[in-house]
Amino acid sequence: MFLKKRMFTLSVICLPVSSLTAVAAMPERPEIRAAAAYVTDCDTGAALYAKNADAQVSPGGTTMMMTAILGLELGQGKMDRNVTIAPESTQLDSDVAVLGLRADRTATLGNALAGMMTYSGCDAAMDIAATVASSQRDFVDKMNDKALAIGAVHTHFTNPSGLPESGHYSTAADLAKIAAYGMKNSDFRTLVSRSSYEMTYSDGDTETLTSLNELLAGQYGGANGVRTGSTDNGGPCLIASATREGKTLVAAVMNSSDRFGDAAALLDYGFAVLKEKGASGSDFATATAGKSDENPYVLRDA
Repeated sequence: MFLKKRMFTLSVICLPVSSLTAVAAMPERPEIRAAAAYVTDCDTGAALYAKNADAQVSPGGTTMMMTAILGLELGQGKMDRNVTIAPESTQLDSDVAVLGLRADRTATLGNALAGMMTYSGCDAAMDIAATVASSQRDFVDKMNDKALAIGAVHTHFTNPSGLPESGHYSTAADLAKIAAYGMKNSDFRTLVSRSSYEMTYSDGDTETLTSLNELLAGQYGGANGVRTGSTDNGGPCLIASATREGKTLVAAVMNSSDRFGDAAALLDYGFAVLKEKGASGSDFATATAGKSDENPYVLRDA
């Protein structure tokens, strides 16, 4: 009887030890400054990291990912045509980032998309909308329909540019899903992967545009997209993608004082999770993502 009891005790002791070994092998979650963040595997849609990932935030210029997706899908066969100048794009405040498109200095749809996604351009976003849809309202409706189709169910757009408006919001998780959807399109990948772009206008003028995504300038190995954004309300944001060893990840970083550092750390973490998962044969990615840090960051203008 004594021997049987001792053997049972030893077997119980061994279980926690093996469990601790598995936990120790898991990559350490990075310390980031972002109020909200999310990392996803583009191939599987698996969540590899989450922090306040469903908190409604002001997406700023990251909105233009959806504008680019619809511009490509609805504008097939129109890439060489000059965009329609929307009345709204000529009435923007002087502090808004624009490409400077106007009736006597327009650009093809293809160039407008490339300029918008390389640098910025709230005017370009509105002009793209006017070119591929019957109105700004019609285009925004299509944006919201597309968001739902992608699975970005906590997102609502009111304009194609990302300018702050009541009711215009998204989440870190939703923006990562939208980016992951876009990255499956080769034309989208080309738009968002450039560190610079030689913009050509209809009047013959050219301009070299430099990407605001610093990770594309050789700061992160494998970086290949996606889009920056910033508003007074939402703070600096970045949706970043990278491909290593055939795997593409997207990291969404919202309201961060170090958006590029945070994105790099999150992408490193995501790749480490995938590597460890593959080496061990275990599936702890979702459990790791579920350990979401608390932060009461919410949208204030919605």
